[in-house]
Amino acid sequence: MVTLILDANNLLYRTYWVNKNNITGPDLTAVMFLKAVKSYCDKFNPTQVYAVWDKKIKYPSTNFRKKSSKGNYKSNRDGEIAKEAHRNDNVIKTLLNSLGIKSMYPNVMEADDVIAYLTHKLPGKKFIITVDKDLYQLIDDNTYVFNPIQKVTITPHNFNIYTKGVQIKDFVDYKALVGDNSDNIKGLNKVGHKRALNLIEKFDKSSPKNVLTEDQFKIYECNKKIMDLSIGYKFYDDEIPIYEKQLEEGMPEKDLDAFFDYCKESKYSSILKNKDKWISSFKLNDSLQEVLSKLNNKAVMN
Repeated sequence: MVTLILDANNLLYRTYWVNKNNITGPDLTAVMFLKAVKSYCDKFNPTQVYAVWDKKIKYPSTNFRKKSSKGNYKSNRDGEIAKEAHRNDNVIKTLLNSLGIKSMYPNVMEADDVIAYLTHKLPGKKFIITVDKDLYQLIDDNTYVFNPIQKVTITPHNFNIYTKGVQIKDFVDYKALVGDNSDNIKGLNKVGHKRALNLIEKFDKSSPKNVLTEDQFKIYECNKKIMDLSIGYKFYDDEIPIYEKQLEEGMPEKDLDAFFDYCKESKYSSILKNKDKWISSFKLNDSLQEVLSKLNNKAVMN
């Protein structure tokens, strides 16, 4: 079994930024998003696909990351750009559904936490599609990350090549030390890549509390709590049940006729010109999909 997990917000933003100067109508971002999804299905030939979104089921709500960072976490994001990128969400999700792709959502957490849950819960090989390096911490013998910009699949065997020498076991510690500009998380003062690696070497011989100053340790400890995806989806008692409920609903029933009817209605000519290729990309038969859904439901119950 091969599962494809799309970091959907990440993919949508990247699609929007690449095409924003060429947008002539409201649906170009949706078309390009779908074409990207098709390319990943062609590459990995998955038996099931999940698109994981940041949109919270419990809204409005604030999770512990915002509180731990005193409101700084992701405060650098541009809300207006996000609205523009997401203006066709309903179209995209409807089309994904007709392709048999399951959309999933956090309760009060984020897409990364749902993805972490899925990688730990689902059997078989998992390929996460994202350019977000935070998700590299999920890589193991059964979970890989495909970076669409670099066009490489990061595995345990080549991990340190694409992290400049950082080992998987040290990745969260490393991120806690250097911070993350994209999420507006400040690292330790004057601690860059090389110094972080030197500090991590010392962690092997003694605890971080003994290696760092008191102020440094407070920053490191707070950052690690925010960044460690093994913490997020378990933090609130009602988070995992929401994920389980979504899995128990099973995969959506694929309806390629409905998919092409919508494309015709919306004048997605570039998709309609290649109907055979789209059918080939999403050829997973319904009976196999039903079996996979039952297996996932059983895994959730266990």
